[in-house]
Amino acid sequence: MKKRAYAVLMLVMAAMLICGCSSRSGRQKDAAPDAGQEAKEKVVIACWGNQMLDGYTQYLCELFPQVEFEFVLVTNSTDYYRFRQEHDDMPDILSVRRFALKDAVLLKDYLYDLSNTELATTYFGSYLDSYTYDDGSVNWLPTCAEVDGIIINKTLFDEYNVPVPTDYAGFAAACAAFDAVGIRSFVSDFSADYTCMEVLQGASIPLLQSIEGRKWRQQYESGETRALSEEVWLPVFENFFDFMEKAGLGAQDAAYPNRTPKDMFSQGETAMYRGTGADVITYPGRGQDEVLLVPYFGQTEKDNWYLTYPAFQIAASQKGMEDPEREALILDIMTAMVNQQGQDHISYGKNMVPYRKGVTLELMPEMVNLTPYVEQNKLYIRLASNEMFRISWDVVQRMLTGELTTPKEALDAFNSELAGEEPGTQIAAHIDTALSNEFDPEHGNQAASAVANTMRSIYGVDLAFMQACYVASDIYSGDYSLRDLGYLAKNDGGWPGLMELTGEQIYTLVETTLTMTNNRGAVCNDSTLYVSSGFEMDIARTDSGYELLGLTLEGEALERDKTYSFLIYGERDWYMTRVMEEMGVFRVDTTGPKAEACLIRRLVEEGGQLEAPTDYITLR
Repeated sequence: MKKRAYAVLMLVMAAMLICGCSSRSGRQKDAAPDAGQEAKEKVVIACWGNQMLDGYTQYLCELFPQVEFEFVLVTNSTDYYRFRQEHDDMPDILSVRRFALKDAVLLKDYLYDLSNTELATTYFGSYLDSYTYDDGSVNWLPTCAEVDGIIINKTLFDEYNVPVPTDYAGFAAACAAFDAVGIRSFVSDFSADYTCMEVLQGASIPLLQSIEGRKWRQQYESGETRALSEEVWLPVFENFFDFMEKAGLGAQDAAYPNRTPKDMFSQGETAMYRGTGADVITYPGRGQDEVLLVPYFGQTEKDNWYLTYPAFQIAASQKGMEDPEREALILDIMTAMVNQQGQDHISYGKNMVPYRKGVTLELMPEMVNLTPYVEQNKLYIRLASNEMFRISWDVVQRMLTGELTTPKEALDAFNSELAGEEPGTQIAAHIDTALSNEFDPEHGNQAASAVANTMRSIYGVDLAFMQACYVASDIYSGDYSLRDLGYLAKNDGGWPGLMELTGEQIYTLVETTLTMTNNRGAVCNDSTLYVSSGFEMDIARTDSGYELLGLTLEGEALERDKTYSFLIYGERDWYMTRVMEEMGVFRVDTTGPKAEACLIRRLVEEGGQLEAPTDYITLR
């Protein structure tokens, strides 16, 4: 009996060891922080961008206190999840903004089928069709729709007695009228791939929505064709060439960055630009101007359409849904992400429309003319595969610069690139040591620490500070392509800031960061705490969040009157601006390499390894 009991005990211990080494998207619970306290269920959510840290993640933490959320900021691409799946490390809940069924099909077998869930039935059928595979399965669901169209300064139109367009002929007439008085009629940031793709599609939505257009899209998204249909797409390029001519677009427009058209609009130097409801909020003309978001114009008013795209899509890992209780929890969290309260946290600017039944989102006055288009379902969901972004940018750039001079040349160029292979799959680097990005109260996030230490080394500064969730996954040992290397720390919202700070200002920086709320860069739980490099942080949990107890450098208190060269990495326009104001620092250099570029420099160009992680935090 003793031998049998011993054997059973050994089997139990072995099983416990195996469970302890399992994937983080399994049914593993965190150890309870205090004796007698119930362990929390861990749920890993991959956030497509740091916009989700602006109150949205805090909302989830407050709604599910029984859950220990781990948030990571990921590359905005479904291919990122292919990278995670290859390492058997899929997050529990996935999110992505740049989405096409075509890009996501390789993940189909690893994602949970939502088609028979109550959650899926809450979506309007016309929108759910865009997420349904041929076999009826549904892996992804959208949140709410960002609306894309043409933003016009109605006050400027009135000042020059130019009628507001109601169709394409009116748009062309308005362009001519403003050009005649020396005001640019229409500009946009064609240096951005999304603008190239959206204007190309937006100018021809009736064609893309035709029977032939929908048939071609279904074939393309299901992988049945690798070419644009000439019947559908040659007229699309004809329309774009005409749009270019009427709006006076050329080589200078190809280089306009994101801010240039918006600044021109704010200064009354242009009457129209491509934009979204969010742009209407941020750039409302010259101050008191009346601004409207109007549709992409068709040949007649009934051919006008708005282009839309979800703020982001969500999906669940199949592996994380094997236990019925955990399955129910994940579905509850996903429902909270897309219900009325969840979408209110996304559409706080009153600039989005719902895809889901039972959700009402108020529109701001500048977008009230959108209402009949919503009622008539004239909201085209953009075709946004990764290659559509990439190739649209290249072909539109070549049209703007005059390299491609006819619609047929543009069509052929697009098809030539579609037929090729996507670059970036060759092995570029090898990482020797695997590191976890799971937070530990005594050691912190070791993967994020290694990245922060590497950035500090490359920049040659004394100290560095970055949010841990900007490192998107474990650092796996093995070979990496350039593309996959970028997935470790590539996020559009991450920017470097170089400055000189006193120790006193660094104390203020950390304290301000820990207490910040409703702002990108805010800390909502342990996984979103910051990493310090070159100095250590002593932090305590409180009922309301976190409190800084002290900062040390090599075991000694950080000197408050000493000046240090400092690198801060995070959201430039929200987080950095706010903390800089608190510290009274207004000279910040944000032109240096981002985290992804620092990894490539160290691992590829220098052929080295990441700096070793350090124990940078004590969390009490």
